[in-house]
Amino acid sequence: MYGIFVQCFVELKEYFGGHGVPVDDFKAMLMLVLFLAAAVFIIVSEHDLPKKALFGIWPVVMVVAFLFPVTKMIFVKVPGFDEGREYYRLLWLIPQYIVLAYAACLILNKIKHDAVKRATFVIMLLVIVFTGKYVYTEGVYMKKAENLYHIPQDVIDICELVAPEDEEERVTVAFPEELTWFVRQYDSNILMPYGADYIEEGYLEPVYNAYKNVEEVNGVGIVNADQLIEATRFNVCFYVVVPEDTETRKMSKDLKTLGLELVDKVGHFYVYKDPVAIKKAQEEELNG
Repeated sequence: MYGIFVQCFVELKEYFGGHGVPVDDFKAMLMLVLFLAAAVFIIVSEHDLPKKALFGIWPVVMVVAFLFPVTKMIFVKVPGFDEGREYYRLLWLIPQYIVLAYAACLILNKIKHDAVKRATFVIMLLVIVFTGKYVYTEGVYMKKAENLYHIPQDVIDICELVAPEDEEERVTVAFPEELTWFVRQYDSNILMPYGADYIEEGYLEPVYNAYKNVEEVNGVGIVNADQLIEATRFNVCFYVVVPEDTETRKMSKDLKTLGLELVDKVGHFYVYKDPVAIKKAQEEELNG
């Protein structure tokens, strides 16, 4: 039971931003303490029962329930939740930032003196700065918005290029990992041989493995083009998207030598159509 509790606590800490780095862990624990303090303050100060229940009682109950080993033992037995590996999703039910903001507003409303109120507000802003992170420096998948969809413009342009017509069936397209996260946010008619779940969980998938399986030659990562196209044809991918060659990562050969047709270059990516995969799909459809 204690081991399960420790696992739950680690997941809770990671949810609040702790990832094993001392500074991040300290900020995560500080954020957790602030969050619980805010929820308790709402329970004590808020007189509106629905608000007290939603922003005070519910968050505290969820945190306690999440840390309670029996909760995870039950969760693991529920079909469809990947044997408990998605247990952290329970924390999504907690309105974390709403609780903090609501508690801050309650505190400010209780302060009558303007100077004290302004000073408290400044302190709150400093706490936000200290406990937060500048998102554009935290990982390669967080970028400043390029369009109204808040996804890379290259993804939109590629999707427009390969998207099926209204009367056509959905198409399967192989995207490199850096684009995979965004495709289905823009067009659900574009299927992929692997998605974000494969990347996060490290599942074995031929296309994903082919993109990632590089051979180092004189400091340059070489992607095996034959292995990649074999995998995409097995998954009947009508289109294959590959990044342009760089000084550190290259394709082992031009995909046109393997029978693919270059459709266009979009940003830093080449979009190829595969007539072999298209023909295979047509034959499968005729054969039922």
